[in-house]
Amino acid sequence: MKIGFLLYERALITGISLAAEMLSSAASLRPRALQRSQPFSIKLIAPKLEPTKVTAGLKLQPDITYDDTQAFDILILPPMWGNPQQSIHRSPEIIPWLKAQYQKGAKLVATGTGVAWLAETGLLNGQVATTHWYFFDTFVNRYPKVILNRQASITAADGIYCTTSINSQSEMILYLITEYFGQKTAQTIETHFGHEISKSTQQPFYQIGGQLQFDESIALAQDWMKRNLTSPITAQSIADHCGVPLRTFNRKFKDQVGETPHQHLQRLRMDAAQQLLRDFGMSVQDVAEQVGYKDAHHFSTRFQQHFNVSPSQYRRMVKTKIYNP
Repeated sequence: MKIGFLLYERALITGISLAAEMLSSAASLRPRALQRSQPFSIKLIAPKLEPTKVTAGLKLQPDITYDDTQAFDILILPPMWGNPQQSIHRSPEIIPWLKAQYQKGAKLVATGTGVAWLAETGLLNGQVATTHWYFFDTFVNRYPKVILNRQASITAADGIYCTTSINSQSEMILYLITEYFGQKTAQTIETHFGHEISKSTQQPFYQIGGQLQFDESIALAQDWMKRNLTSPITAQSIADHCGVPLRTFNRKFKDQVGETPHQHLQRLRMDAAQQLLRDFGMSVQDVAEQVGYKDAHHFSTRFQQHFNVSPSQYRRMVKTKIYNP
């Protein structure tokens, strides 16, 4: 499996480092025989082989240039600091190289202003996309053929994935780890890297390969669920809040989010519990109550099933930052 990170001027190093660590750690959890038969590699690609200056004055050493024609499975385009047009203007060779890689079957993942590279290729014309909120109006004016989704934190369109921020990029990486390495490995990576990822409450809609048209009622439902985790919640109560018939609501939710309202609620509760255990000195009973469980034993059982580690073990692990692959 070949992963490539594109390097260009003003690229944010955080758009490379965390994703690379998550992916390489996931690959290292495979059986040794599989690691030998299906080697995993990460390459840094830049216009020249000389060290490329990214943010904070740091320089990264590329492995190959855009003259290299080897095919990649996944290519990741980090966000840029400031106006992306300067970087695009100085490295025009990236655009035809990206198009050629996509035609060979590479999945493309871009974050924030890095989405501008994909828009420049024309591959997003007529497709849904998102980008950093600060860039919304500029993006619409420059790329009118792209369908901008201002609510989604992640969009998917025929193997092209756009994310708004480093946090949503991390969720996207977890999705890809699930796809390539399995759910168990993804849960392990999420558990060990969860303390590096801050869950956003600003963008409630998470779309992976869903409908091209964003549905406000689904965003409203997700936001309402997040705000009422301590209360008893049923699909009927959510549908009533959104003013949508239950049957229609269940169908729309599953189509656009990829899981049932109950499954999504459980995931929200587990994510919130993970954050409370990580960031606050609360007892397991208190955490359970904060995420809607009256019984701490029931909560602990669900947490163990979801993360393959008990709440107490998880709290000890993140406090000491121990990672045993």
